Amino acid sequence: MDTLYTQAKSEKFMLRLPELMKEEIKRMAEMDGISINSAIVQRLARCLREERSNAA
Repeated sequence: MDTLYTQAKSEKFMLRLPELMKEEIKRMAEMDGISINSAIVQRLARCLREERSNAA
């Protein structure tokens, strides 16, 4: 989990997802015992880290 991203430092952001993607994220979040929002934030954070390390 990324502790860098806490509720106190977050902003509200509307996001439209394809229905199948939303359902997949929802299933993954339920398996991990976290919210859909947390699942999305964790995956985005991981992707951004990977892109930074690939660019270096």
